[in-house]
Amino acid sequence: MDTAIKAGELLMTEQPFAYVLSSKEKGLRCDNCLQKLKVLKCSGCQFVHYCGRLCQRDAWNEHKWECANLKRVAPKIIPDGARMLAKIINRLNRGDGHTYRAFYSPMSFRMWKDLMSHYPDLKKDKKRMDHFTSLCVVLFEFLKDISLPNTVELMGMYGRMVINSFTILDTDMNSIGTGIYLASSIIDHSCSPNAVVTFDGKTINIRAVKDMPNLDWNQIRISYIDLLKTPYERQTELLENYYFLCECDRCIDETQLKILHAAKCPNTKCDNPINIPWKENCKLVRKQTIDNEDKQSKQNGVVSNGQNVDFKNPTEHGDTVRDITEMQCSVCGTKCTQKFIDLFKKAMEFTEMHLQNMKDVDVCKFCLEKQEGVLHPLNVMHAQTLDHAFDALIQVQLWETACVYAERLIPCFRFYYGERHPLLGLLHLKYGKILLYKVDLQRALEQLKFSEKILRITHGDRHPLYKDQLLPLLSQAMLES
Repeated sequence: MDTAIKAGELLMTEQPFAYVLSSKEKGLRCDNCLQKLKVLKCSGCQFVHYCGRLCQRDAWNEHKWECANLKRVAPKIIPDGARMLAKIINRLNRGDGHTYRAFYSPMSFRMWKDLMSHYPDLKKDKKRMDHFTSLCVVLFEFLKDISLPNTVELMGMYGRMVINSFTILDTDMNSIGTGIYLASSIIDHSCSPNAVVTFDGKTINIRAVKDMPNLDWNQIRISYIDLLKTPYERQTELLENYYFLCECDRCIDETQLKILHAAKCPNTKCDNPINIPWKENCKLVRKQTIDNEDKQSKQNGVVSNGQNVDFKNPTEHGDTVRDITEMQCSVCGTKCTQKFIDLFKKAMEFTEMHLQNMKDVDVCKFCLEKQEGVLHPLNVMHAQTLDHAFDALIQVQLWETACVYAERLIPCFRFYYGERHPLLGLLHLKYGKILLYKVDLQRALEQLKFSEKILRITHGDRHPLYKDQLLPLLSQAMLES
């Protein structure tokens, strides 16, 4: 009899088939364990760094072939993608790459050959083909002494790499590298996942965030992308990177669509969202036409080959931007004046213009001032602005304002990420830490308890974020309050 799965249960833990530390972390982290420690250069290549002899010895079998090549091409820097592909080629040529089995159940496993390369899709993807060509130029110089596979095989390897790579994250959920995890790559995507991915160094951990009747790998879903976006943005990213159109429940949920670009009701006592057209062809979700044959192949709300889907015009937020004099709230009946509509349009346009470069505190504050009383509290662009603002305020240690924004950001994260997501747990942790620093002990304890409930499920009680960062803060708050 199959055992029921509880939220927080570890479904899979795995070491990478191949991985690379991001070049932006070079000299800051150990190339073997990926921990942020004092590191020393490899005496051979002067490129790779290790935190100690133990990690250096552990990595040597994999690094020795790379060491000589890095030394030979110095001072040229090998791009991360080329280095990753070189590591895959080396493991397949010299190691156990073709025979290695990564088990995801006692009797089931994945091998390198089981990974999808999406070869036909790659051939039609100009951006990816240009990237592949540039990597080949680097590889031919970097791997002079190794007999490289032919172009078709090499492109198959490249396809498997880009489609199946996981972004390795640190405890703050920031990208620090890339890894191929054979067993973990069996898991499909959903924008409403029932499992989450976290990392402890280069070890991947996948945990359930929802109760399930049994462990069925065909039903396990993780999110491949950041969820703090419109369905159209998520679908576009998945289509461009993974070649499928996502049509999960969340992508087509009308309730969510009404919130995404909503205005706040002018009546301060009403929290109903109001949809005001603010630009031409504002696309919120992709729709498609499917013939009978396609319907047979459609499973789990996903069309596997998105590039061959015949798209209807994406659902739009109104047909045109026009003056609307009779727009009113569907709940309380409050009418939107032309002045309010103009303020909303300007706030949305200004925010859209600045969202890509919103690292400066003053820009964030200015955007939020324009949004105040106009954008709905759960409007996705308002949520993204708050997210940028909160991080920027922490950097410049403006704790009071950071607390104000954290309070507003928490409901946004709950709405877009769900109740059990690492980023929501981390937000509660950061907020609790600030409150503890400000000696606001009761509120600090409350936030840290919220964080504990989430992180125990998403990370487990042995993860460094939980035991080394959260628990000491929680103990301090309990002792001092």
